[in-house]
Amino acid sequence: MQIANPFVNALLTDFYQLTMLSAYYKTGQHRRQVAFEYFYRSAPFGGLYAIFVGLHDLIHYLQTFAFSEEHIAYLRSLNTFDEDFLTHLRGLRFTGDLESMREGEVLLPGVYGLRVTAALEEAQVIESALLNLINFPTLIATKAAHVKFNAEEKSVLEFGLRRAQGADGALTASRAAYIGGADATSNVLAGFLYGIPVAGTHAHSYVMFFPDELSAFERYAQVFPNSALFLVDTYDVYQGLQNAIRVAQEMQAQGKQARGVRIDSGDLVYWSIVAHVLFERANLPEMRIVLSNDLNERSIALIHNEIRRSVRDEGYLREISLQIGAEVGKISAEAVIDRLVFGVGTELITGGSQSSLGGVYKLVSVQEPDGTWQPRVKVSAQPEKMTNPGFKKVVRLLRNGFLVADIIALPDEEIEPKRPFIGINPANPNQQTLYRDFDQVETLHVPIFVQGKLVYTPPSLHEVKAYAQQRARTIRLESRRLENPHTLKVSLTERYFAYKQAVIQAATRRG
Repeated sequence: MQIANPFVNALLTDFYQLTMLSAYYKTGQHRRQVAFEYFYRSAPFGGLYAIFVGLHDLIHYLQTFAFSEEHIAYLRSLNTFDEDFLTHLRGLRFTGDLESMREGEVLLPGVYGLRVTAALEEAQVIESALLNLINFPTLIATKAAHVKFNAEEKSVLEFGLRRAQGADGALTASRAAYIGGADATSNVLAGFLYGIPVAGTHAHSYVMFFPDELSAFERYAQVFPNSALFLVDTYDVYQGLQNAIRVAQEMQAQGKQARGVRIDSGDLVYWSIVAHVLFERANLPEMRIVLSNDLNERSIALIHNEIRRSVRDEGYLREISLQIGAEVGKISAEAVIDRLVFGVGTELITGGSQSSLGGVYKLVSVQEPDGTWQPRVKVSAQPEKMTNPGFKKVVRLLRNGFLVADIIALPDEEIEPKRPFIGINPANPNQQTLYRDFDQVETLHVPIFVQGKLVYTPPSLHEVKAYAQQRARTIRLESRRLENPHTLKVSLTERYFAYKQAVIQAATRRG
């Protein structure tokens, strides 16, 4: 179901958008047709791609866009706008076109995720809300995709509610994280509103409330005989594991099944191996090990790597043997890893070290009074900030189901398998690629609104998640690794490159 956020309305904009609208209106330019595109320049988290999310919230925003009488009264109180303009705002609705990638699509740097073609005032006033509704969820979905990939497809639980940027941020991030790769959330409201699976166990305070840890586990098992998962690091991790095993075996004798343990502090690698060995010795093959404590994609990858390294070391195995009081032989690293579940909180719900995505919304074309369209380009002293002007299309080349490159072309260009062509690097025109080894060409954008009418049926959240997973799998492993990922190419066709150069030269002369 679509959740109506009362704060997502026509006033969700920057003040300068309204002053520009007033100026356009007063000079009679407000109904000129224009085209704006959304894209980002640099992929987040040191990666090469983003997972495009936020389209469904944008659809709802555009469908319901209107200034209420209360909004108009507030704008009047600012003593900035005259009554003629305020009266005009009362009737302002979105009546333009929107074409977009599907939610969950892989979006590469410099490739437009969506295009708005509408009257100038309509396309302009929605800019701030559009960026708000797209940038943050795209950031979080991309983070979740990195986490899930480095968890080697083990279960990932999003535990970030208490560290999120407010209630709205928490809900947006929970939904985006689920699309990007998280399997469940601790946020019950997100579960209620969106149908995301919810998960969680108990806190340290629960254990501390009871006279001792064993009593706390026993009571929990009585209440949750088929889903009990015990937090074992309140006092001493090893003793906590022993108590959890004792209760799990009692449950097993009664035909019940404990789910596992959670470890939230200490050496997560060491205690994962110890827990696995103890579970094996206790004949508890179904017990899972949930790890938490400020995890992110890098720490998860390191945990896997260190488990594989540690179980090969004889000295390490002797330490494990001393810990459990019995000789431990060979340990399968993969058997340990197969038990793992990752609870990721702050780093996932907030974006961690990267707090925002630099997505932008830029003017690319303006319709002249005679009906012709004139491209617009931002010519910057920083080459990476130069935009791709005019109307264009993007196609994706694939080989054996894997992404080869995204190609920016003129609308009438035909790109087909077995027809080689030259692609030009937009950041370095001297770098060119001959594309010939591709067997599939995909069109990435679909119409969403046509003349203000919604022509697209948004899929369910679970369908979006499945689509995002399928699309992420088109990226080769070497292009998803944490360090020095292999390049994902974006190229211009020779015709579009020549067109862009001509637009730049004309704009430079005008400037």
